[in-house]
Amino acid sequence: MGGRDGAAAAVAATPALTGAEVADRQDRLAAERGAPLTTGLVRLVVGSALVLGVFAVLVVVLAAQAGAPERRRTLATVRTLGLTARQVGRVTAGELLPGVLLATAAGTALGVLVAGLVAGPLQLQLVTGQAVAPTLVVPWWSPAVVLPLLLAVAAVVAVDSSLRRRERLADVLRVGGQPTG
Repeated sequence: MGGRDGAAAAVAATPALTGAEVADRQDRLAAERGAPLTTGLVRLVVGSALVLGVFAVLVVVLAAQAGAPERRRTLATVRTLGLTARQVGRVTAGELLPGVLLATAAGTALGVLVAGLVAGPLQLQLVTGQAVAPTLVVPWWSPAVVLPLLLAVAAVVAVDSSLRRRERLADVLRVGGQPTG
């Protein structure tokens, strides 16, 4: 006998608890998770996270493209001084990564801070039915939000490297550091 059956037997054996109802935690949790409000909020959070992730990747790609012409001129000139294509790729990644990493770390920290600040005034215990306000829990996978952004930087570096392969260093030297195309 275990769990609910054991609790029901203990309640039935106690005369003072005659007519008491035994509630199973798992049944209650399943009912709460299946409630329309809970399901809708979870879908809203997941959808918002996906849309914001797409926006973040677009920001990385567009910011990289905004600086691409100047970066191409500079890197073409540096290549004439002896940098290999791999080293130029590392320079490009080194130019793009610090901003992405700092913005991601600052955004995550700001999100946790704001959530902590608004949790008290929102009085979430009224929504959850708890006696005290629920505690803020930062998921263990939170640092993974940087992965799509790192993949975007890698894609930008790969595309930029592919476009640079078409440049001939002789053309860069001939036009004074201005790559053609």
